[in-house]
Amino acid sequence: MIQILLAFLIDITFGEPPNKFHLTVWIGKFIEKAERFFRKINNEKLAGTLLAISSIVLFVLPAYFLTTIDIFFIQIIIIPIILKMTFAFRSMVDHINPIMENFHSNIEKSRRFLSMVVRRDTSSLPPPLIASAAIETIAEGFVDGFLSPIFYYAIFGLPGAVAYRVINTLDSMVGYKNERYFHFGWFSAKLDTLANYIPARLTSLIFIISSFILNKNWKGAIATTKRYHSITESKNAGWPMSTMAGSLGIWLNKCGYYFIEGGENPPSLEKIKEALNIFIASAIIVIITLILIEVIKWSILRI
Repeated sequence: MIQILLAFLIDITFGEPPNKFHLTVWIGKFIEKAERFFRKINNEKLAGTLLAISSIVLFVLPAYFLTTIDIFFIQIIIIPIILKMTFAFRSMVDHINPIMENFHSNIEKSRRFLSMVVRRDTSSLPPPLIASAAIETIAEGFVDGFLSPIFYYAIFGLPGAVAYRVINTLDSMVGYKNERYFHFGWFSAKLDTLANYIPARLTSLIFIISSFILNKNWKGAIATTKRYHSITESKNAGWPMSTMAGSLGIWLNKCGYYFIEGGENPPSLEKIKEALNIFIASAIIVIITLILIEVIKWSILRI
C-alpha cells in the first residue's frame, strides 16, 4: 500500500526521470543491442522469442532480488522509484496539454505535438481527427501506460510491473507487422496482447464507473463497448476506445482502419478535456481500490 502510494506521488510530483536514469530507456537500449546479436540466428521466430525471454529475465531478476532485501531504504525509497518508472500518469497529461493549448491558436503546432504520441501521419489532420487521435491515445494509454503495470504489480509485486514494462517495450520496438519484424517480433507482439488482455477489459469497467461519477453518459459507454469493442485489429484497443467514445457521446475515427460511433458529435477540444478527466478519475479509482484492498487484508489478518 505504501509503495504504490509513494510511486504515484513521485509520478505526480516529479514526472518522468531523465533518460539516462529511466528504466524504460535502459530496456529499450538493451533490446536494440540484443536484436543485432539474435539476428544472427537464421530462424527469425526463434531469434525474436529468445530476445524477448532474455530481456524479461535480465530486468525481472534484479527486481525480484530487490524485493527480498528487508532494508527500509530499499523497500520505501528504491522500489517505489523503480515502480514509478513502469507506469505513466503525469506523462499523459504533459503530452496531451500542448495538443489542447494549440488546438485553436496554432493547428500546425497541435499536429506536431500529436505526432509525438501517435504513429499515424498527423501533417494534414483536420481538428476533429486531431481530437479523435488524442482521445484514442488517452483511452489506450490508460491500459498500457497505467493500469497494466499496476495490475501486475498488485499480483506479482515489482517483478510483475517490470516484466510488463519489458513486454510492452518489446512490442513497441519489434512488434510490427512489416517485412522486418513480422516473424522476428511475432512472440513479443503475442506476449503484449496477452499481457493487456485483462487490463483492457478492466479499463472499460473503470471508465464506466468514472463516467458515472463524472456525470457522463455511462449507459452510452456500455452500449458502445458492446457494439464496437472488437472493431479494431488489436484484440485489446477497441475496449477502452469504444467505452471512452460512448461516455463522451462522440465518434472516433482512424481513417481506413476503424470508425467507432459513440454518438453523432465530432471530437473536439472540449471532449479531449473530458477524456483527460475520465483518465485522471480512473487512475484515482485504481489507486484507492488497491489501498482499500490492502487495508481490508490487513484488517482480516489482525482478527
